[in-house]
Amino acid sequence: MAENEITTWIREKVTAEVIIAFVLGVFLGLVVLGWRVWPVKWTNTDPADLKPSQKEGYVQMIADSYALTGNSEVALARLEALKRPGEEDADLASMLDALVKARLEAGKADEAIRLQELSSAAILPTPTTAKATPAAPVGAAGRPVLRVVGIAFFLLLLGAGVVLLLMQLQKREAVRRRRPLPVEQPFAKAPQAEREGIAPPSPESSLGQFATTYSLGEEGYDMSYSIEAPAGEFLGECGISALEEVSVGEPGQVSAFEVWLFDKEDVRTETKALMSERAFGDEALRDKLANKGTLVQAEQGKVVTLETANLRLDATIDELDYEGVSNAVFARLTTTLEILRR
Repeated sequence: MAENEITTWIREKVTAEVIIAFVLGVFLGLVVLGWRVWPVKWTNTDPADLKPSQKEGYVQMIADSYALTGNSEVALARLEALKRPGEEDADLASMLDALVKARLEAGKADEAIRLQELSSAAILPTPTTAKATPAAPVGAAGRPVLRVVGIAFFLLLLGAGVVLLLMQLQKREAVRRRRPLPVEQPFAKAPQAEREGIAPPSPESSLGQFATTYSLGEEGYDMSYSIEAPAGEFLGECGISALEEVSVGEPGQVSAFEVWLFDKEDVRTETKALMSERAFGDEALRDKLANKGTLVQAEQGKVVTLETANLRLDATIDELDYEGVSNAVFARLTTTLEILRR
């Protein structure tokens, strides 16, 4: 798939509505559902993840247990379980010293003695050699997990967007393989090209012609062509596609087509809508297609012109047939798209 086709697809499909929907999806999924409705709940956590006040109570229980059993190995293992990543024995020594002082000030001499005995039995560094480590704020343990959940959710959305993009590009590639290519030789010397529906070249001012035919029942009719200078420089793209979401007949029947012109030197993509006779007279449909630019009733032989900063597209309706007598649904539409420099 050419880079210019990808760029054009992004310009047409990535609209403000898509961006707003993406942002709302991230907000609702991460903030509302992830943090409010179904927040992360901790169970069976390690002692190192306890809040500072709960750690103090846990240390006191270790000291009380050691005073009863005298098992220094078990006491040391329990103290080790309190250390967070990056913490050392000196940090435990500082916490024990602070607890001893707090118990003495509170008049709990027995608890202070048991804590001092625990510190001696664990052979921890003296408090003077302990380095100061700021206490972890409440809830800090859960923040990395929330970040991981948020990143995973974002990657999931990004992956879904990539899958959608690839599906659209594959669809465009399949259509591209079916469409006629611009002729490179004089039309008189290429009768086979004429039978295949490729239009003859225009005078030297023309950058190329592309002929295409829609037939009733053809799904996904979307033809696009690359516009290049004689030297091979990419100038833009043009095309014609069925507006299948707008119909006055049965589902899948086409009542309007969009003709478009993209100029790489122009920020706008010019569009016009070719409508069947009945659709053109339907005010509701005209209002629905107002954002497609100028609305034109399709007539055989009519030339519809689109202009950008440097390019001009003349779309000629060479053949036009309707399905039935209501002139509402196209049975066949053949158009020739000619590109000229302005």
